[in-house]
Amino acid sequence: MVDLSLTSSQQDIVDQARAVARRCLAPRAEQYDRAGEFPADNFADLAETGLLGLLVPAERGGLGADLVSYGLAVAELAEACGSTALIFAMHCGATRLLSASHDQAARDVLQAVVDKGELIAWGFSEPGTGGNVLKPQLRATATADGYTLVGTKAFCTGSGHVDHYLINTASGETEFRRSQSMFLLPADTVGLTVKETWDALGMRANCANTVQLDSTVDKSACVGGAGGGMPLLAHSLPALVLGLAAASLGVARAANAFATAHVTKRVHANTGANLAAYQGVRFDVAEMATRLHTAYLTLLHGAATAESDPMEALPAMNMAKYVCNTAAIDVADTAMQVTGGHGYLRSNALERHYRDARAGAVMGANLGALRDMIGKAALGLDPRES
Repeated sequence: MVDLSLTSSQQDIVDQARAVARRCLAPRAEQYDRAGEFPADNFADLAETGLLGLLVPAERGGLGADLVSYGLAVAELAEACGSTALIFAMHCGATRLLSASHDQAARDVLQAVVDKGELIAWGFSEPGTGGNVLKPQLRATATADGYTLVGTKAFCTGSGHVDHYLINTASGETEFRRSQSMFLLPADTVGLTVKETWDALGMRANCANTVQLDSTVDKSACVGGAGGGMPLLAHSLPALVLGLAAASLGVARAANAFATAHVTKRVHANTGANLAAYQGVRFDVAEMATRLHTAYLTLLHGAATAESDPMEALPAMNMAKYVCNTAAIDVADTAMQVTGGHGYLRSNALERHYRDARAGAVMGANLGALRDMIGKAALGLDPRES
């Protein structure tokens, strides 16, 4: 028998995320979206609840949550504010990477996350390689006392408003396992410049700005040592992939909730019946409900597999992201059709969900890349090839 119920500790985390999302995040979502402004008050509230340390191990003062709790918590936040959820997911991915390191600098930053509510931005996308985190062009050149970092990171979520940046670079090593180095940089690092380039269709409060680096840093900034980034990245990748999937699930839920509320209340003037009385509308509602349930189950499976069998979890995680990303797009589109002109108005939340739904398809591995990796895995090929 398959048991899909949550443990009491998992449910507690989901309930906590839902409470802060509904009480604090949802009322501010529209203003942050309209202004394209970093949701600073939201992160102050998340810090107060301790959720910023969600993936920080308990022995280091965090909540020590598993990936199932994490994914469902991100979905709760995204149902209220997609931008906040994405920034949160990238931050948590960074904390998971640092939690796998024994470096003192990593430990100090994790302590600051737990004690002071400090935030970390993850810098892996680049203008030339996009979201292909395995192929960074930014290189770290060793000096007598440290490294020089010269290059550009694009779509760096939360940049300009965080306390630390986690940057991946090419190490110059030819062996795949040693091909990357990770650097943990304070926001005030000399030569680190944020260009406010983010003005997007959706996730407008995401502040995924461009980060330019022309910096010389101490050896201690290199987390895991030169060429030690790939094992750390492997530890954090599930949080990044599942976080993006969960954010899409939350946006899809929000679009569905708006549509179902509308069809149960909207009364047709000619018949006196609400829209739920029409079979065609119920067909659309059934499609949305089915897509949401499928996405939820796929996310659960991806997260559970990443916990129990991390070496074989990549196909399941890719499927989770693909299913959740496409569900968000399809559910938001159907919701717009069901609500008509009412949903199209900027005064209603659905148009924000409709725009936010598109983000997942181009963030991280895009839909085309996901299909290719899923197809390779299904054919017994290495999905990481090329």
